[in-house]
Amino acid sequence: MTPIESIWSKIREREPWTDEEREQTLDELFPDDEKIIPYLKRFATLMILSTMIAAFGLIANSAAVVIGAMLVAPLMTPMLALAASLMYAQMRRFMGSVTVIILGTLGAIATGWLVSRLAAGTLTAGSLSPELLARTSPSLLDLGIAIAAGLAGGYVLTHKGAGSSLPGVAIAVALVPPLATVGVALEFGAIEFALGALLLYTTNLIAIVLSASIVMFISGFVPDYVRQIARGHLGLRLLPWGLALLAVTVPLGLHTKSVLEDEAFVKDVTTAVEEWDPQAEILEIDADRSGSRATVSMTVATTTSDLQPAWKLAESITREYGIDLDLDVRYQRESTDAASTS
Repeated sequence: MTPIESIWSKIREREPWTDEEREQTLDELFPDDEKIIPYLKRFATLMILSTMIAAFGLIANSAAVVIGAMLVAPLMTPMLALAASLMYAQMRRFMGSVTVIILGTLGAIATGWLVSRLAAGTLTAGSLSPELLARTSPSLLDLGIAIAAGLAGGYVLTHKGAGSSLPGVAIAVALVPPLATVGVALEFGAIEFALGALLLYTTNLIAIVLSASIVMFISGFVPDYVRQIARGHLGLRLLPWGLALLAVTVPLGLHTKSVLEDEAFVKDVTTAVEEWDPQAEILEIDADRSGSRATVSMTVATTTSDLQPAWKLAESITREYGIDLDLDVRYQRESTDAASTS
């Protein structure tokens, strides 16, 4: 059995769906009639609370709190409802899911902004926490995670015995934390960071809906008569999502390329530092290379009093790699002291 056949058999391994089970599942994802108001109230409440938790956790640089916010966040449900409505061609449920996602997205950004206002003075635009910064620079790795999460979400939805795994899917893919980051970054005027976090969220949204839709279609969740009717129009319905996925892949790919180049440059600078001063130990380094110009800021520790001047290192790097360089070196003297009495 080929890997593709093995994956297909895993997806299909359940008893055939009944119409009653399908309708019950769809109703759980996005209810109709009198159930819609309670659903919207629950969604709004959980959305605000999860974003508040995420924003406070991001500002406090607490990964555990951010993970807790992911568990509370209700965004995965309307996204799966959107995927299901695409497969069933249910325009009413589709528009309802889109509306809920848009309002939830805007509400989360506003909540993140408000929390950052309440926490004024905790951070500045130049000292955002690592947890915040981690959500402002998405790469192709994040796209891969989102696609896998969408496949997992579709699998969990179409296999009732796997329902306990849905919280794990919510943790694996970031939905509310990037939105909270957008709000916090906007409050600090860090527009570039806000756009980066919004790109991460958009990537996750598109990848989850598209990959979950495909799993639902091939798993048997969509009945044969709907599959036959929808087959001719399925490509048209999924085409915008595929194009959107390609659109976000471009900036993700460019950023990934930039990150890899910076990492390679850091290794080169580290080698140059070892040759410049064998006694120096790099404690911190931040390097950014763009075209023929680079910026390097580092903190080095040394045990010797004979400090090597930074201009020698700058000249060495410029000569070796043929780039213009802005170099900032901070020295930290390592010393020991001991005493004993008797």
